[in-house]
Amino acid sequence: MSAGGDSSERSLADLMAGVAVVFLLLAVIFILEARKQQQAAIQEKEAAIGKVDSQKEGVQASLVALRADLVTLDATLDGGFISLSGLDGGVNSLEIEFKNLQFGLGQCRTPPAYVSQFERGAVPLIHRVCEAVDAMRDAGAEPTIILEGHTDDRPFLGTSNECGVRNGVASASFENNVRASSARAQEVFFTVRSQLADAGYERECLDSNFVVSGRGETAPRPGMSSSEPANRRLVIRVRGDLRL
Repeated sequence: MSAGGDSSERSLADLMAGVAVVFLLLAVIFILEARKQQQAAIQEKEAAIGKVDSQKEGVQASLVALRADLVTLDATLDGGFISLSGLDGGVNSLEIEFKNLQFGLGQCRTPPAYVSQFERGAVPLIHRVCEAVDAMRDAGAEPTIILEGHTDDRPFLGTSNECGVRNGVASASFENNVRASSARAQEVFFTVRSQLADAGYERECLDSNFVVSGRGETAPRPGMSSSEPANRRLVIRVRGDLRL
């Protein structure tokens, strides 16, 4: 074989070797980049889990503290103002029910007996709820405060304009129960709000965070038939939802 042929073969071999080296380097770079991305994904997942765990702890701690404060508050009001749901592990909400808040049939105005209760208890109640909301938000969670009206399944029969019944004709319908429970919740909201006229922090918190809802007969007490009169109630639900 001629010297020229040997030179051509060596050049081709060198070229192939060079291409092989380039492909090897590219493969190494690809593997390193894939590992880098995998590690970043693992770290991101761990950070997200840590964030969620921190929020859960913050929400739970806030609700436990709120419940303890409200037990003390109710005791100062002779134990007749509010009752509270339990807080087991993993629960992210506390239900605060107003005791003995009974509306007259076909009526939506806050009963006079409860107006006097709000005169004593509205400011400290809202203050404690708002402190819990602030603590949840500081923990990174999304707090919600819902004032809910509930009824039993009896048709709402009344001709009072208080509840939105028009032309003095009562509608015996599910929709009317929902409307009545919402109207009652709104009435209580404004009764409470009227007690906060000189309370800047509590008034601002109420206006910024409270949602008024009428549930009608859709959410009876656990284990209770919707026909039971005990389903007629008004509650504040304080909850903390997690932000991912």
